[in-house]
Amino acid sequence: MSKVSGKDSLIPDGVRKLLLWTHGDERRRPRYVYTIVIVLGLIWGMATAYLGLTPPIYSSKWTLILPGKGASANFNLVDIGQASTGSASPYSNSVTNPRANYKELITSNTVLRMAAEKHGMAIHRFGAPRVKLVDQTSLMHLSITGESPEQAQSKAVALHEAFSELLDRLRRDELEQQEMGGNSILIGFQRKLREASGNLLKYQSDSNIVSMEQFNQLVLTVEQLRREMIQTRAELEDVQGRSKQLVSNLGVTPQQASDALILQNDKLFTTALREYTDARQRLNTNASKWDRNHPEVRKEHARESAAKQAMNKRVKILLKGRNGELIDLLSLAGDNTRNALLQELIAMDAKYNGLQKRRDKISVLIAEMEHERSSLTRPAAMLDDLKRNHQVAEAVFISALARTDIAKSDIYVSFPLVQLLDEPLLPTKVSSPNKMLTITGAFVASIFTVTGLVLMWIRRPFLRRILKSE
Repeated sequence: MSKVSGKDSLIPDGVRKLLLWTHGDERRRPRYVYTIVIVLGLIWGMATAYLGLTPPIYSSKWTLILPGKGASANFNLVDIGQASTGSASPYSNSVTNPRANYKELITSNTVLRMAAEKHGMAIHRFGAPRVKLVDQTSLMHLSITGESPEQAQSKAVALHEAFSELLDRLRRDELEQQEMGGNSILIGFQRKLREASGNLLKYQSDSNIVSMEQFNQLVLTVEQLRREMIQTRAELEDVQGRSKQLVSNLGVTPQQASDALILQNDKLFTTALREYTDARQRLNTNASKWDRNHPEVRKEHARESAAKQAMNKRVKILLKGRNGELIDLLSLAGDNTRNALLQELIAMDAKYNGLQKRRDKISVLIAEMEHERSSLTRPAAMLDDLKRNHQVAEAVFISALARTDIAKSDIYVSFPLVQLLDEPLLPTKVSSPNKMLTITGAFVASIFTVTGLVLMWIRRPFLRRILKSE
């Protein structure tokens, strides 16, 4: 292989001679010493200049927490409908995270400009905060720097106030937009409700039916009358059967039984009846002894005729001109048991007549109400449809109104609540420049430099081969 001249080599001759110095080369050691002194001087000179010339910077820190979870509300409106609202937890969505959104908001130009105006500083001098999100928590650690502890703390306070004001403004804007959209929807629902109410009222005023309760009550009344008719017919058959049995047992009609009781309760008739009975008995006794021309027979016969005329006269007066066989009326006179049966027969007859009138009256009422029900069937169906439309419109309107009002109460749907966990603190020590970190960095750089030169020193044979191959 041909040897490459130093002119064509990529490494300068001075560096080549320094690296390829041998123990016979007395200038190699000083060169390494000079290199170490120069590099270490630069390192510690820059560190000293950084610590001496850089103005102190203070950092104020504070912590925010975002407590939030899903909330819901549900309530019923009696006979109208149900209203409910709910909001999911802001942390339930794997795509978006409110902490990341808030990190962008708090570092946005809008918040920084508002904070800078509060602090009376230009936005380029105000600076941006540092935000750290703690995993698996809802915490946000924030910090901002200042030229003094008081300035750092005041900038932190101004930044937090500006962030809170921006959140409030965004929440108000969201509510206003929701209210505008909700009002337009409510206006449409309200218009439909008014139309349904107007149609219902107009139909009620034009028709003979004003409510479904009226029709239902009519149907219920008809059914009640039908049941009453069945009961009345059953009672009528029972009374008729008992009356026929009494007529068969007593051998008299109900009218005759009534006439007999009237006569038995009249004193003049009973007196004439006793006189007639006594004269007839005496006449029969005398007629068995003497002939009919005998004075005693003629006397009792005249007495019997007078008593019978008195009875007939009294019958005409008491029975109001009704004629009946006197013998039949006389045969009605009997004991108390028979009189009780006669009274029962009369009562059954009166009850029978009353039940017949009641049956006829119910029959007329059923016919009238059946006709009225038939005439109201179609209007009732139309009214029911209009009322159902009105109830649906009312339920939709009130439910929408309730949901809108409930939604207004939840202002943390899109922008969850944020709370100040740790207030901005007044820094007690300088955050930059960090003396310990600077010295440590310079010391580490020094060690790396010395170590590198030492390695270069002891690896001469390897370097010689590499350099000679250039």
